[in-house]
Amino acid sequence: MGRYLIQRIFQSLFTLIMILIAVFVLMHMVGDPVALLLPEEATLEQRAAVRTRYGCDRPLYVQAADYFGGLVKGDFGNSIRYNEPAMGLVLSRVPKTATLGAIAFAIALLGIPLGILAATRPRSVVDVAINVGAFAFVSVPGFWLALMMILVFAIAWGWLPTSGFGGYTGFKYMIMPAIVISVGPLARFSQLTRTAMLEELSKQYVVTARAKGLSQPTVLYVHTLKNASIAVVTLAGSTFVGLFNGAVIVETVFGWPGVGQMIVGSIQQRDMQVVIAAIVMLASLVIVVNFTVDMIYGLLDPRIKYS
Repeated sequence: MGRYLIQRIFQSLFTLIMILIAVFVLMHMVGDPVALLLPEEATLEQRAAVRTRYGCDRPLYVQAADYFGGLVKGDFGNSIRYNEPAMGLVLSRVPKTATLGAIAFAIALLGIPLGILAATRPRSVVDVAINVGAFAFVSVPGFWLALMMILVFAIAWGWLPTSGFGGYTGFKYMIMPAIVISVGPLARFSQLTRTAMLEELSKQYVVTARAKGLSQPTVLYVHTLKNASIAVVTLAGSTFVGLFNGAVIVETVFGWPGVGQMIVGSIQQRDMQVVIAAIVMLASLVIVVNFTVDMIYGLLDPRIKYS
């Protein structure tokens, strides 16, 4: 177990380093960020002064050394747009994205009972309806769904606001973005749970449990669901991370002031420090979630050994 943990930690650090190198290279390929800070009529002297201020006139290897040296110390530099610490700006948006993500994740988890319901009634009307609905939801592009919901519920019917942030109690602002983010994961939870449950229900231990007179709820929730949950936990981990990735598009469409909207704006403005800080935070989240999922496997199934 100890050896496995050490191995995973080194793998995670290596992955994070590769991501940081890729981000540094890509952000230096997109052009001069100073050009976005000054008007077109700015003089060469003004441009040179701004480049010197932000270190853009130094050799690339010097910028790289400062970049990685700052990361080691937890210093991501200041935002070119806001002239504030980049990581502080990103972290200030996390609560808004986390609130939206938590609501969307809770909605997505409704796919688990739907999958169980479909598995216990195979080839019935309920099963077919759930499967057709899940297939439709998985196939719908999130961007298109967001635009359609705005067109119908905000513009045509006027039930919900088109965009914005009404505070953490302004639930009407959260309804459409939360639904758009959660529709795909809800469908995948339903499909995977149904498949995993049907596979477990066909195994011999379930037949034996029923032969012993155990009730249907006991067979389903005590025996079958526990064994089927390993696949569901894997999906839950990837879904949790995917909600933050999906927020990049959804927050931009709905004007939700979260991390996703900040990333898009920073990329457009070539604010490299903020982009790097956001990517480091999201990459760290992915690593932590994947590590946690691996640990949960052992709790759900003692047969899984770490070596």
